[in-house]
Amino acid sequence: MVALARGPGDGDLIDYAAMLSGMFDRARFDFVHVLPPPSLQLDRAAATHENHSDVLARLSADVARKFGAAQEVRCKVLTGDRVDTLLEYAAGAGFDLVLVGHRRSRSGRRSLARRLAMKVPCSLWLVPEGSPARITRVMSAVDFSEPSAQAVSAATLVASRAGLAECAALHVFFDEALAMYEDTRAADRVDEAGFSRFLSPLDLHGVRVTKIFAESPTVSGASLRRVEEDGIDLIVMGTRGQSASAAILLGSESEQMIIESPVPVLVVKARGERIGLLRALLDRDFRDVDSPRFG
Repeated sequence: MVALARGPGDGDLIDYAAMLSGMFDRARFDFVHVLPPPSLQLDRAAATHENHSDVLARLSADVARKFGAAQEVRCKVLTGDRVDTLLEYAAGAGFDLVLVGHRRSRSGRRSLARRLAMKVPCSLWLVPEGSPARITRVMSAVDFSEPSAQAVSAATLVASRAGLAECAALHVFFDEALAMYEDTRAADRVDEAGFSRFLSPLDLHGVRVTKIFAESPTVSGASLRRVEEDGIDLIVMGTRGQSASAAILLGSESEQMIIESPVPVLVVKARGERIGLLRALLDRDFRDVDSPRFG
């Protein structure tokens, strides 16, 4: 599912989706735009002289310019609350992936992408406005958990489909107690053998994984330095995933990466991570992610 806002960034998002369609030639795409609820929609339609049919026709024309007739593509215009409607459609249609954009000119904390990533029952791929439709260097963040193992496998799959021979795996460490002892830092924090054991059972899709160790108080900070220094143009991360309810939540580092990253971010969820979705849709605590309880 590709969530379109009918704004300046839509062209970049459609281009990116077209690139992915070339990498995964059997993929099916639904391009979806959500109109406001009826009471608000009437005011908007009066101001713009557009109706549901007009919006669908323009959306279909924009997509058709990038996608060939042989590719399986659908365009949908829905009505309702934007986040809830996208979630309901994604859950009902059984998508594997949701693509969402973000305009660089907009201030804020990318709340749409964060809310969808928290609740959607599949992986989410954030594509900031202006992101080139190409993948040349992929990096996955690793903490030796099962979610990060899924992320590494997904990162190598994308790298393979993009024709890349290697993919970076970044492990970030920080321990204030060990930081006091310079002579123990390397032995206790940089475990090459442990990293290799973590990678050994994974399907790496024939791609060589380059191990990177970095000391930093945050994964996002270390990752963004690699983006700048190494030209990374895709970051792959897992969800927190340590309990049943966590299947619909993000870890704080994944959420921070969505907020800060200037390049596309793929947040990977395993198939079947649907536990608690309907409860989350109805729960005001989950819906208001910008409230103080979420920091």
